[in-house]
Amino acid sequence: MGHKSSYFDNYCRILSNARAIAEKNGFAADKVNILAVTKYASAEQIAQLLKYGGVSMIGESRLQESLEKWSSPLLSGYKVKKFFIGHLQTNKAAKVVDNFDFICSLDSLHLARCIDKEGEKLGRGVDCLVQLKLTERETQGGLNLEEAGGFIEQVRKDFKHISLRGIMAIAPDTEDKSVLRKCFESAGAVFKAYFSKDDYLSLGMSGDYETAVAEGSNLPRVGSAIFE
Repeated sequence: MGHKSSYFDNYCRILSNARAIAEKNGFAADKVNILAVTKYASAEQIAQLLKYGGVSMIGESRLQESLEKWSSPLLSGYKVKKFFIGHLQTNKAAKVVDNFDFICSLDSLHLARCIDKEGEKLGRGVDCLVQLKLTERETQGGLNLEEAGGFIEQVRKDFKHISLRGIMAIAPDTEDKSVLRKCFESAGAVFKAYFSKDDYLSLGMSGDYETAVAEGSNLPRVGSAIFE
């Protein structure tokens, strides 16, 4: 990972680039933000990123490590929205609901039931993104595209303590931009059908965020390109 003072510079460069790409492709640049993925960064590195201000959203995927890291005195003064972007086991739902502002990996009614129950206990709604599956990998979480619409409608009808705020998806591991564009376009079509422009379409990571933003992503998840 790179020199400490460069992390915020990297973030600003990526954000500026993403907004320019959005505008060029007919999307609202001011709706585009970067989810800074901090799962591999230390508390010291995260503090170096946050101390300049301007970074308002971070993503973590490992519950126990993130709880330990964010309890560090180095990070106690920073107020950011925390997005849980990893696979969520139902037995960890309570802790995730309690410690994160958004859950980005909602992909089953069983998990929705657990999250809804925790929201009811806390007396508040839980902001969630529905995870879509864009790859053939069996280990990859998420709903198939054809299941998404019915799932979204059922969650909205049955679970009063879940607020659906958008979609997260992970693209296939390929450098073929035509394949990526097709995947992102398919996820974007689901987003457009069920969500508003104020919601989050989280597509793209460090290696493919430019292609994702060109297809409408407004919250790419970028980690290694920030902390390199």
